[in-house]
This record gives sequence, C-alpha cells and structure tokens, in this order.
Amino acid sequence: MQKPLTSSELAIIVVNAEYERLHAAFMMAATTVAVGTRVVLFGMGSGVVAFCHDWQGITSFSIDETRRKKMGVAGLEELRSVVVEMGGELIVCEAALKVMGLEREALLNGVNCLGLVSILEYIGACRQLVF
Repeated sequence: MQKPLTSSELAIIVVNAEYERLHAAFMMAATTVAVGTRVVLFGMGSGVVAFCHDWQGITSFSIDETRRKKMGVAGLEELRSVVVEMGGELIVCEAALKVMGLEREALLNGVNCLGLVSILEYIGACRQLVF
C-alpha cells in the first residue's frame, strides 16, 4: 500500500451491490485517475462483491452491462479494469468479507483488506464519496 491519502485525493466508499451505484462509483474513480488524481475505492457491506473476480451478487449485472455496451458506454467490468490499470487502489473491509461469506481468494489480485480503523487512518482527511 502507498502512503495515506492527502486532502486533494479521493476515497470512494462502495457500500451497495446495486449495478447503478457501482457503475457511478467506478465512473467517478476512472475519471479521477484519468485526470491524474489518486483514488482509493473501499468496499464495505454488499459493495465488496464489486472487488471479486466474478460479478455474482450484483443486482441486474448482465442486463445493465449489455445495455451499456449497446449504447457505447463503458460497462462496470471495463471501468474497473481501467481504474486498476491506471493505478487506482482497491481495498475491502475485513468484516464485510465475513458477512458476505467471501474468502480473500474471491478478490481480484491486488485488492487489500483492512479493518475500519485502519482504513480511516489510511484515507485520512481526503475527499470522500459514498455510493
């Protein structure tokens, strides 16, 4: 992990597995890293499923992903790939993994796992958005 975030950087907290909310979060993250600002996405609650290899548990994933692609808009899978490729950090809540019945092996490579005290120390006084 890198050094804690500064006030000019962004933490996006993902707490819900609804496709629309996840898409908005990852659109914001992709845009943020594209303009050169450091971003951390932190998954908690059901939002941790967006940090897994597969997309199980995401409400209407197949329908919404197909619809966006037909409209020429990046889907969630493409956005997540862009965020990772451009250096966005993905972190999930340890407790949320347990509550969702997931093992760390279900997570994408490079996803860190922290408790709430540690994530609060890490994101510090940066700007924060909750989805």
